[in-house]
Amino acid sequence: MRRRRRRAEARGRLAAAVSAFERLGARLWAERARGELAAFGERSGEPRGSGPLTLLTPQELQVVRLAASGHTNKEIAAQLFLSPRTVGHHLYTAYPKLGVTGRAELARLVP
Repeated sequence: MRRRRRRAEARGRLAAAVSAFERLGARLWAERARGELAAFGERSGEPRGSGPLTLLTPQELQVVRLAASGHTNKEIAAQLFLSPRTVGHHLYTAYPKLGVTGRAELARLVP
């Protein structure tokens, strides 16, 4: 639904799914649903903070965090259910926002 731009409907269903998965003890499915909500910009109690990372969109932030931890574009794409090309685009737009030129600099910047 999110990918089909039916955001309002998807947001409500994902929030309900997170609750249901947590009640059932399906931790991995709950994390996946939380990840989809994060792509909307929903925050689950985690403060956004300050610094250059606040300039990123929620999807860019997810991609940057995974890239900083050493994952390849292909691995990031598989984990976030994106194409490797989309991952590359997110990194391409995030680098200037963060003032970095490569992954090595990301590792120093992202906690």
